[in-house]
Amino acid sequence: MSGTGYTRRSRRTVYENPWLRFEVHDMVHPNGLPGEHGVVVPPPACAVVALDGDDVILTRQARFAVDRVVVEVVKGGANAAEARLAAAQRELREELGFVAARWDDLGDAYEVPSIIASPVRVFLARGLSVVPAEPEEVETIEPVRMPFADAVRAAGDGEFADAITVVALVRAAHRCAAEGEVR
Repeated sequence: MSGTGYTRRSRRTVYENPWLRFEVHDMVHPNGLPGEHGVVVPPPACAVVALDGDDVILTRQARFAVDRVVVEVVKGGANAAEARLAAAQRELREELGFVAARWDDLGDAYEVPSIIASPVRVFLARGLSVVPAEPEEVETIEPVRMPFADAVRAAGDGEFADAITVVALVRAAHRCAAEGEVR
């Protein structure tokens, strides 16, 4: 039995590719009722709030599952044995063409903790320098530069649909304010 009261009886993988594994668990709920639960297990992931002065640089890209173009922070999965900070640094370079002089770890956030097992580690990148972008062959990413204060307001007003982006922007704003950097 886990600390949450669930008992996991068995697990089977029903689908797997390099980006995720889908598992089905035979389990017992904390109230004693038996059940089955699906769990998505992605590789360790990261998200980056890229600050350039008073601006934040976001991405605009099409997302298949929701069939929408979404504005979001830089995000991506770690390669095998790659630390999440290294993955964040690689994703920022690949997707937007930046390297950062300063990196702050803003902690983990869960996208949908009822069905997605792995958290996303959130980072704040500052002191940006331009390098050539290297997006993956299947990625079409448009950079979106906007005042950081406007992005934080947009997150609070519900203008951004991506949950990790909202969490990342709020945490970055909190960190900056705690350090006396009002943006």
